Amino acid sequence: MTEGPDIRDFLVESLYGGLTQSPPWEDFLRALAEATGATFATLIVGRGHRIDAHVTPDVDPHHIEAYQQLSQTDPFVGLPEGKVVAFRDFVREVPRSFRDYMDVSRTGQILGIDLQRPPDIYVRLRVTRDYSRPDFDDAHSGLLQKLVPHLRIALDLHARLTTTFAESQLFSSAMADLAVATLILDREGRILRRNAVADRMLREDPVLKESGGKLYAAAPGARAEIARLLAAPPEPGEERAIEMATDGPSRQARVRAVPSSAYGDGAWLALFLTEHTQDSGPSSDVLRDRFQLTRAEAALAVHLAQSATLADAAAALDITYNTARSHLRAIFAKTGTHRQVELVTLLRASHRPIEI
Repeated sequence: MTEGPDIRDFLVESLYGGLTQSPPWEDFLRALAEATGATFATLIVGRGHRIDAHVTPDVDPHHIEAYQQLSQTDPFVGLPEGKVVAFRDFVREVPRSFRDYMDVSRTGQILGIDLQRPPDIYVRLRVTRDYSRPDFDDAHSGLLQKLVPHLRIALDLHARLTTTFAESQLFSSAMADLAVATLILDREGRILRRNAVADRMLREDPVLKESGGKLYAAAPGARAEIARLLAAPPEPGEERAIEMATDGPSRQARVRAVPSSAYGDGAWLALFLTEHTQDSGPSSDVLRDRFQLTRAEAALAVHLAQSATLADAAAALDITYNTARSHLRAIFAKTGTHRQVELVTLLRASHRPIEI
């Protein structure tokens, strides 16, 4: 192999491009295997003694489980942090199970890099050659060593992206359970994204509508305020309130600016509005009759329809949280729903007259 800037640049590009892949870095690992003349390349990420991610592109799917189990007894671990090491220079005694694996898989030589990330995360990069080929040389080791700084950055970025995504899922779920409509708008007021509650609100609630793909507020004052906020959003971290209704009970929306780095599609404002309910919701008798619920299940369903959390509903009914979860599973089965936000939507509509 002749190392050159084009090879390094392509590998670095594939490494950073792999941040958004699922599983991550498959293209990078393929490119690395090709650049080093390896049979395959593997990336392992774990915490403590546990393996969380094990990525080996194009490996026989029938061998994945066995390969992952072998990784638990791999003697080629604990390498000097950030240094490229050859298997034969590091391992003095190969366990029988791993030696058998190397014979069956025709593994002749392995190059490895171990990285440690706080508090206890480890990363192992391995490139493996068929034993019919000569050992890796200094040029291969040098190429891997030059990738180490980029590996550190890419792994830190991936950790942040993963954490942000997980937090976003939690927040989205919480907002859905609290019946909060969420709309993401661009600079022109076009609706880029909406959750299920917002989608229903745009169809049924007189306060907000969608017109030509844009958000339309029924109240003139609300329209004017939204236009002003689109022109001059709140400062980062600040929140503005808009009065959405001109008569009847107060209906306020909360508006925040979307950080410029959060989306690449022109997202500009986030609007949150609690779903409006005209009455106290369905009665226990109505729910028992319509969905064949038991008295206990119907009592829980009434509380959930009034936007109570499962924990609060359990406390109000003087039952344990696990009992409430058991009732909820039965309610899901009888109503044909799968998530609490779907169930609440169905329950709230259940006492309205059925249109024929």
